[in-house]
Amino acid sequence: MDQRLLRRERIGRQAEIDACYRQGVRLVGKILRFHVRRSDRAFARMAISVPRRFVRKAVERNRWKRLLREAFRRNKAAIGPGLDIVAVPMRPPGDLKRADVESAMLSLLSRKP
Repeated sequence: MDQRLLRRERIGRQAEIDACYRQGVRLVGKILRFHVRRSDRAFARMAISVPRRFVRKAVERNRWKRLLREAFRRNKAAIGPGLDIVAVPMRPPGDLKRADVESAMLSLLSRKP
């Protein structure tokens, strides 16, 4: 499987992100929240929303985005096709490592609809 994060694997339109919030299933963990919606695509797509309310500094918001993109990119096969995912961190990244984010992502998405 291709390890790159392709443009088509990102949710880019605000209407599609809003549809995930409205119609999707909400999966909540200790450090992450996912809004997951089924789609008819042959691949999973992801959007990342890091609220300033939880993560005040831009450096930390960007770190969350990097960690989540990398976790999604490395685990595309495990996540499976046909999902639109909006990831929302619940706290600042602090001393989180990529492996911590990956395990949180996979454990939450194992409960997917």
